Amino acid sequence: MRIIYLFFILFYFHLVACSQTVRMISTLPNTLMENSGMLVSNENAIWLHNDGGDSAKLYKIDTFGTILKTILISNVTNVDWEDITYDNQGRVYIGDFGNNNNSRQDLKVYRIPHPDSISGNTVTAETIEYYYPEQMAFPPVNSEKKYDTEAVIHFQDSLYFFTKDRTSPHQGYTWLYQIPADTGTHAAILLDSFQTNQISYIFEVTGAALSPNQEQLALLGANTVWWFTGFTGNRFFDGMMQTISLNSTTQKEALDFVDNQRLYFSNESSIFGTAALGELNLSSLITSNSLVVEQALVNDVLAYPNPTDNHLNLEFELYESAKVGIRLLDIEGKVAQVFPSETLSAGKQFLDLSIDKLPAGTYFLRLKCGKERYTKRIVIAR
Repeated sequence: MRIIYLFFILFYFHLVACSQTVRMISTLPNTLMENSGMLVSNENAIWLHNDGGDSAKLYKIDTFGTILKTILISNVTNVDWEDITYDNQGRVYIGDFGNNNNSRQDLKVYRIPHPDSISGNTVTAETIEYYYPEQMAFPPVNSEKKYDTEAVIHFQDSLYFFTKDRTSPHQGYTWLYQIPADTGTHAAILLDSFQTNQISYIFEVTGAALSPNQEQLALLGANTVWWFTGFTGNRFFDGMMQTISLNSTTQKEALDFVDNQRLYFSNESSIFGTAALGELNLSSLITSNSLVVEQALVNDVLAYPNPTDNHLNLEFELYESAKVGIRLLDIEGKVAQVFPSETLSAGKQFLDLSIDKLPAGTYFLRLKCGKERYTKRIVIAR
């Protein structure tokens, strides 16, 4: 059965073309066979950690895979470390939030000084705890298993989690949550969702990174990087998204930006390949993407009143004639209502959407125009 499944995966991803520069740099030592989080120190040095089979350690390696230094975080354990990120104040955040069965109630993020600044080989951590207020059962039924997390970034004093969809039947989403990047216990706020269109949890989001200029977001999958640009604030999914093939199907677990044009990524050892370090060069896409951003089709998207009751007014501007699709997603990211697609002429648009058949609650209005997508949080209150 495993052989049949392997052939299926290889066939599925053979259909995806790779137009960017992807290269493998080196294999990783056995100590890092289960690496799951990456923090780039500089072009020639990288910090990695393993998931839950190792102690609470960070490993610094060079691009040949040689371990240069090890740091032990002495006051915590590694239940299931899955990702690492940093802020602009010299602090690093390690996500102990791996939750394959969606049954954990001890989700944590550990905060330490940046490992480059640690002179010795041990350090202590501060603890940030959080929970998902929508989760009522541990574990929930299979159709609600969306609380595993393997990806986190820091942005403007907050931590943002991108969940790994383990639902069955599989929905193919990542859900975006936010908490303050500070000690204490926090309820994670659901902000948005993004449809990855993956066929299984195996291919869902396992890592996240924000570029040094904070203008690009990269999400990692088994053979894919979802690359977001042109977003405003924390509305990451409102920006332009491009799917980039990594031209291989391995258990990829970690990535980080080297600079504003390059990413390092890594995979752990599995039946698909050995633990290794790779590089993705985005320079050709960045050049072409800047032209697309200048030629945006949609601007000034407004939705009101909000909260609303039976009708929603939608106002936006089209710079040229285009086909526009609009739908409402519920708080779980499922499609709640689809409005007929229309080809609209250039200019100001005023639409009156009837939503009287939807129950009260929180929704996400998703407007799609060509490759551009805009999302607005909508509250229906009656």
